[in-house]
Amino acid sequence: MMKRVIGVDAGSTLTKLVYEEDGRMHYKKFPTYDHLSIRNFLKLGAADSVVVTGGRADLWREAQFVLHEFDAVTQGTRELLKLQGKSLEEFILVNIGTGTSFFQVKKDEYERMLGSGIGGGMFMGLGTRLTGVTDFQELARLAGGGTRQNADLLVGDIYREEEVGIPPHLTAANFGKSPSSTESPGDRLRSLTNMMAETLILLSMSIATHLPKPVLVFVGNGVEGNAALQADLGSFKAWLGYDPVFPNNGGYAGAIGAYIKGLNSQNGQ
Repeated sequence: MMKRVIGVDAGSTLTKLVYEEDGRMHYKKFPTYDHLSIRNFLKLGAADSVVVTGGRADLWREAQFVLHEFDAVTQGTRELLKLQGKSLEEFILVNIGTGTSFFQVKKDEYERMLGSGIGGGMFMGLGTRLTGVTDFQELARLAGGGTRQNADLLVGDIYREEEVGIPPHLTAANFGKSPSSTESPGDRLRSLTNMMAETLILLSMSIATHLPKPVLVFVGNGVEGNAALQADLGSFKAWLGYDPVFPNNGGYAGAIGAYIKGLNSQNGQ
């Protein structure tokens, strides 16, 4: 009898689980500090094959296999792209979790190129300091309704486009305008998501100089469910010449990679 496989991505903030039950895939996430409740939810037994990845894999000592998180997220991303009918020979993978890792991924190999502290942890931490809101979904909702023009100093606020040849909507200074009564919490959060997007795109493009039109694939819980950040990450594509891709269930890329490892192990691969 084939054992039930559970892929676990134990991150510093969230733990993601992927498993199949009754013929359909299930995707669950929990706060990592609540790992005992996760076990109760799953009712793990000796018949379960648990493959774990992520920075807090040490919390899952009963796992049959621990998979390096870089292997897991790249494998899981390939699977997500395949499920969406995308066949990519080479792409830049941007995994936005608490922080952000950048990978150059080819058909049968990958290399981690860069890392940054700008990620979901920054969005939560700085977003809370800017607004007093502590819930990720509420922060993302507020950012989606905000306009950064009330907080950012734009190129168009200083120059006419014909003077410098730079699009007027680009940023001259993040949060560069003096605070005013018209500036809302959502405006400040949209300025934050744009500042994050500008930095992440520039870092991504710095490792994609050999590609004529690079495909940038964004996964991780820092971007999943944050429509404002997704929009901002795509807002420079016409100017810089890249193709942004946001796979469905991208926040579970690491857990999916762990799940696939478990399936392959059962099949002797």
